[in-house]
Amino acid sequence: MGIAFHTELPTVSEYSALRCLAGWGDISEDVASKALSSTAISICTRYDGALVGLGRVVGDNALYYYVSDIFVHPDRRGLGLGEMIISRLVNELKKVSEPGATIAVLSAPGRCPNDFFGEGMVFLEPIERMLPGSTDR
Repeated sequence: MGIAFHTELPTVSEYSALRCLAGWGDISEDVASKALSSTAISICTRYDGALVGLGRVVGDNALYYYVSDIFVHPDRRGLGLGEMIISRLVNELKKVSEPGATIAVLSAPGRCPNDFFGEGMVFLEPIERMLPGSTDR
């Protein structure tokens, strides 16, 4: 069966477990359920049916979107799954967003430390700039 990507929500227990394994801490099922209820788009990555990666976007379903979660199971890191999840999220956003929409990616301090981005990174991009054929890049 191998790796497969699905535009779907994970179950509450899958979300909680992967979030914890990814190092973001343990949360109750009530909190996980509330978080998932505000999802605009979710990409689940499965290996032989088991959730090994997740990308989630929250937003107003029109103009403003925030990439809130990119989780990859520790045993599956280094395979490029995070990049593939983000690519799929952006493609789904292109389908549902309105003209002028913005995608925001904000890394939590300490999660992406390096000399270039410092303790975090910010990416704000109008979606039409990401569309094929756009000259405004």
